[in-house]
Formats: sequence, structure tokens, C-alpha cells
Amino acid sequence: MVTHLVSAVDSYSLSDAAVELQCRLETPGAATTDDDRTVPVRIRFYAPDVFRFEMLSTPENPTAGSPISYDIDAVRRPVSLSATESDGTLRVETTALSLRIGLEEWAFEVRADGDRLLRERRDDRTAKGERRTQPLRFVEEEVNRWPLRVTETGTAFGLGPDERVFGLGEKFTDLDKRGRVIESWVTQPNGTETEFAHKNVPLYLSTRGYGLLADTARKTTFDFGASSSGTIDLRVEGDALRFFFFTGDRLKELLRRYTALTGRPHRPERWTFGVWMSRLSYQSRDELESVAETLREREIPCDVLHVDPYWMDIETICDLAWDEDAFPDPEAMIESLADRGFKLSLWEYPYVRVDSPLFEEFADRGYLVEDGTGSPYVLSRLSVDDRGGIVDFTDPDAREWWAERHRELAESGVDVFKLDFGEYLPRDAVLSNGKTGAAMRNRYPRLYYETVQDALRAAGRERPTLWVRSGWIGDQVFPIHWGGDPDTTFEAMAANLRGGLSLGLSGYPFWATDIGGFRGEPTPELYVRWAQWGLLGTSHARFHGTTPREPWHFGEDAEAIVRDYAKERYRLLPYLYSYAERAARTGLPVMRPLVLEFEDDPAARAIDTQYLLGEELLIAPILRPGGRREVYLPEGEWVDYWSGARYDGGRSLDVDVPLDTMPAYVRAGSIVPYRTWTQHLDGDRGPIHLRVEFGSSGETAAPREATFEHFDAGADELVSVTAVHATASDSVTLDVPPDVASARLRRFDDPPAALAVNDDSYERVADDPGPGEWTHDAADGAVQVTVAATDGENPLT
Repeated sequence: MVTHLVSAVDSYSLSDAAVELQCRLETPGAATTDDDRTVPVRIRFYAPDVFRFEMLSTPENPTAGSPISYDIDAVRRPVSLSATESDGTLRVETTALSLRIGLEEWAFEVRADGDRLLRERRDDRTAKGERRTQPLRFVEEEVNRWPLRVTETGTAFGLGPDERVFGLGEKFTDLDKRGRVIESWVTQPNGTETEFAHKNVPLYLSTRGYGLLADTARKTTFDFGASSSGTIDLRVEGDALRFFFFTGDRLKELLRRYTALTGRPHRPERWTFGVWMSRLSYQSRDELESVAETLREREIPCDVLHVDPYWMDIETICDLAWDEDAFPDPEAMIESLADRGFKLSLWEYPYVRVDSPLFEEFADRGYLVEDGTGSPYVLSRLSVDDRGGIVDFTDPDAREWWAERHRELAESGVDVFKLDFGEYLPRDAVLSNGKTGAAMRNRYPRLYYETVQDALRAAGRERPTLWVRSGWIGDQVFPIHWGGDPDTTFEAMAANLRGGLSLGLSGYPFWATDIGGFRGEPTPELYVRWAQWGLLGTSHARFHGTTPREPWHFGEDAEAIVRDYAKERYRLLPYLYSYAERAARTGLPVMRPLVLEFEDDPAARAIDTQYLLGEELLIAPILRPGGRREVYLPEGEWVDYWSGARYDGGRSLDVDVPLDTMPAYVRAGSIVPYRTWTQHLDGDRGPIHLRVEFGSSGETAAPREATFEHFDAGADELVSVTAVHATASDSVTLDVPPDVASARLRRFDDPPAALAVNDDSYERVADDPGPGEWTHDAADGAVQVTVAATDGENPLT
């Protein structure tokens, strides 16, 4: 191996928004150096605080472009560059950033408001002067015993003593990646106990106030202080080093910038937020319909039934054709399920078994990825013991074949597809577009998803629903993602949760876990504990595993608890759906690590086994046998979700709860909307009821306020819901949208003097308030307000 370091700038030029540099090289340890060889470095600004850095080690040849089409216009703002040169340093400045580039001796750093955000590190050496890490560089290897080819590019940045880094995709390790080596490479982790992941994003967000995205489809490795505690080392396979750099005052702002650039998903359909029931696998129509009937009989809310591989003949997968011996008259079955409020989801993978007649057809047509000799690349053990080829989604005809099958299935009533796998493209595989697996491995899932998404749109689905496993930069635009195949252990459950939170900090807002774990059979206790946060703490909720996951298989007590949590999820639908719309508009995740909401709290930065659902609800799953755990409450006032007990934040609680309770808290100053639970989410949406949690009055006469941004689906807009208690006049005002039927306002030891809703004065009554009336419940210090009459139960009373 030969490493070439950028050593100095030979020449440079500036334009309105870019600086172009020709850079000289040094080759440490080499007997001779090619003094005439230079490499280009280009820094292009898209906004005063957004730029793209590019170094090309083989500029003579075309190099692979970006892995996706970025939405540059979403981040673009006018840029005016100024440049000064003094003492061997070129300063390039915008209104937001100052770049300092060493000319006589290469150096690179980025400053904002005088603070150094990013500095290429060239001084990381041992006590003997040996380099621990290499700055801006490329590496060549010898091939055929003499010529050299470029295999890798990279650089190194300083890592501040108190700097924390987040992101990198669905990593099942600690949220803070400091001290770890992270490999960004779509792969099969075979569980959730390692750093390997299906969903990788070569993006990190720094608590220094910047984000860095490696702009590549190639394998990328980050060393965040593992080899040297003060250095971030970045390595990218291939001959080009590109990255986007952007700033933001908060992690939330960094996520908004990143998702604006790489894409945001549409809001999934309303029914997707209901319960999904699945296992590996329902094997017949009778079995599937029996589960549907039992769910309704036992009043366990459910909206989606999923069938894993056995909807097809298992010997001929993946031909995307019903096995009508096991599932006779599938269209009638789909219609029958729909009549009972069930949507249907079907499994697939992007492979064709060698035993399937489709394999020979695809091989003859050239629809399969090849092995470099012109033959299909055949892999064994694709799933368990099957052998097959890989569908080549770079071939337009192969994509059309695959899309046509999905159009037919969608038109017959299938609602959603689970796009499993997609991680197995070998490095030396050759695709129809002429690229190898090394270049396409991380991009392959996107081609797979686009094919099916486009087919669903062609079948009339405005907001297609996919249930997908793998991903790379920007693949958050294909909702919904789930967390792979965790084992049925408490340890795997905790790791799976960390993966979901890490993915949220990587731009993916919609995520689900396999409730109960995938491999094996969970104990009733583990099943209940997994179901509690899987139902009440995730954007989407699916039961799935290698053995039955329906609640009645785990005993009466477990079934009763899971039923209650499922109903509570359905009551919370207005809350979840509002955050789904916010996620589509902002890119912020529905599940939020504490650091995202409490970034300045040092304790919150280190916590990755509790989180917020949205901004108002704090969820603390029980992640070990028994009911005990430590719960950290950030600054502020918190209300026990179940009991209404109040706690001051900025401290930890040692809680011990029974099996039927998961610790959960509402942030004081919040409004949480509810609805009456239903068996499924089609049909009448029902009125909204508001839980209003005021904070303490304190010693001042300042007003108490509670707010929520509610998604009004009919108007297709977010509307502000507010409650204000003017303590000086002891009057309460509520501003609510038209679909609100009632509100329950808590923390009133005494009734207020007056109450108005939407500027209309309401009358106090002794009990049972009707429309336009309110009452005070002295027993729990609540004010109950009725805005409109309803025929159903009120989930707040």
C-alpha cells in the first residue's frame, strides 16, 4: 500500500460560490515523489453555511456521482464569497463561515462566529513522532505485481474533548458514537447485538453544531476516537472523497437541514398507525381468517394482517404469485378481510430461487445480477437453505416485470408490501448498468423500493406504503422501516430500541420493532414488556416472530395487558398522526432520544433506553426482568401518565412497577389529544378530546400555558391548540379546532373564576357538563369542559 497525502496548494481560483485548488502531494516513506502530480480539491457553497468538499485522486477518469439526487434548492441561499491571503493561509469567508486553507503547508478548518467547528488534524502523532492517523489522503495498492490503483480516500478531523457525535443509521450500540469504529455498509447483522446494520447512513451530527455527510454510495468507515481519542478518521472506498458540511444551532436544526437536502417521506396512510399482526408465517387462508376473527372477537384493535413467504409456493419464491392451494380465491379473501376492517400486507425478497421456473426465464432475459462471466450470480443460504439469483433492478425490463406483478396485486386489493432483504449484493457482482456490487451495494435497496413504490402509484395509491428493512442516504423517503430480526431476549430488546433511536437521529422518522422479538419464543413477561413500548412508544406497531405473536398465546394476563395498551395506542391516534405530519414536513422523528429535546442537559446526552414520543410524552420501557428501572426526568415538571402524580425534573427516579405498567410521563405545559378507541381506523374518526396538563403556578402571577400543534386532516394543516390560565384574573381560555368535543384541564385545586372556549364564555355547572358548560372535580383537581355532544365514551373520564 502507498499513501499519498495532500501537502500544499499549487494554485487556486475563486468563483462566486466555489474555490478550486490544485494540490501537491507527498508520499511518506517513498524513495521518490512525483513532484508534478497534483489532485483537484473543490469546495462549493450552496448557502452561507452549507458546502460540499470534493477531492478527486484520479481526475482524468469519470468518477461515480452522488448516490441520490439531492434537493439542493431546498437548502440553497444566496452566497457571496470573499477571500484573503496572508502568511501562507487562504481565508474564504461567507456571512456564516470562515474557511482557512493552508497554502504552503496544507491545512483545512471551518470556523463560525470565531469558534472552530472543524479542523483537519495533521498533528496526531505518538511521542516518537509517528502518525496515528492520516490527514487528507488517498491510498493505492499494487495489482498484478507492479501497477498501482486507488482503493481508498480519507481524511482526519479533530474530536473535541467534550464533543459528542450522533447518527450513522440504525446502529444497535450506544447513541453517542464517540469511542467507536462505525462501518457504513448495508449488511445483514443477524440480530441486534453488534454495530452491523441493515440501515446505514454515513452522516454524523456533532454537538459542536455541525453535520457531516459522506457523499458516496461506497463503503465508508468512521473512527470516532477509537484509535486516537482526539481524532475522527474518515475512510471511503474508491477514488473520490466528497462530503457535505452544514451547520445548525441545535441537533433538530441539523436534522431539518439534512432531510431537506436528502428528502422527506410522505405522511403514511392513517391505517398504518394501527396495529399490524404477523408471524413467520400464516400458511393458509383458513389460518389467516381465523386470526382475523379472533382479533375481533377478543376486541384487540388491529388494522393490518401480514403474510410472510407462504402466500407463495415456498419452492418457487419469489414469483409474486399466490399459492391458491393454500390461499384459494385470494381476491374474495381480501374483500372479506376488508369488510372486517383489515388491510393486507404481503412479503417478498428480491431473489428468485433456482427451483423456480422463473429462474430460467430471468436468466435467459438477463434479469439477474451476473457474476462477471455472463452467468447469473447464484447464492446459497439466501434466507435459510434456499439458493437463488438476485433480481437486477438496474435493468429497465426487469424492473417493469417486477412492477407489473405489484400493480396486479395492488389492483386486486393488496394494500402494502414488506420488502425484505436487499443486503446481499456481492462486491464482485456485475449489474446491467455496468457497475459492480462494490459500487451498488448501498444503492440496491433504493432501486428495489422505487420499483415497488412506482408500481403502487401506478395502481392509484397516492401515498404508497412500504414496509422495508435496509437503507442508505435518503432512503427515509420510503416509509415505513422496521428494526430487523432481534432475538427474544431482554438484551436484544434494549439493543433494538437503541437502533430505532439512532435511526431517528439519522433522518428516518418512521420506525417499528418486531414486538416480542423475531427469533425464538419470548416469555410472557418479555412479550408484555416489548408490547408496552412497541404499542405506546413507536410510530408504527407490528407483532412478528418465528412463533405465534398473537396475545392469546401468552396467557390471559398477558392478553389483557396487551389489549389495554393496544386500545391506548388507538386512543392516542390524533397525537401520533399529528407527529406523523410534522415528520413529513420537518424530517424530525416521531421517536425522539432525550438529547434531541434536551441537548443542553449533559445527563440527557448519555441516555438511550428512554425517549420521547413526540415532545410531550416520555417513555421509559422496562428492559430487564422484574419491574424496576431508573427513570431520568429532564428539567421541568412531569406528570405520571397513569396516576397523574407530579414530579419535578432534573433528577432520577427509582421506579418499581407491576407487569401491567410501563413508566410514562406527560410534560407539564402540554396538551395531548385523544379519541375513543375503535377496532380499526377506517370509517368515522370520532371527536377529539384534550388532556391539558398545566404546570404549577409557582410564586409569580405569570400565566400558565399549555399548547399542541394538531394536524387537522380535513383542512390538511397543522393548527395551534392552546390553553391559558391567566392567574392574575383566574380565568381560563381555550382555543381549539372544530373537531374537539371536550377537554380535561388538570392542576386546579380550586375552580377558576371564568372559562371561555374560542372566545365564547362557558357556564360552570355542578357536574355532567353539557355543550358550553364546565365543572370542577375537586377530587383530582381537574376542570372538565364539554364543547360538543358525543354519543360515545370519553377516554378522559
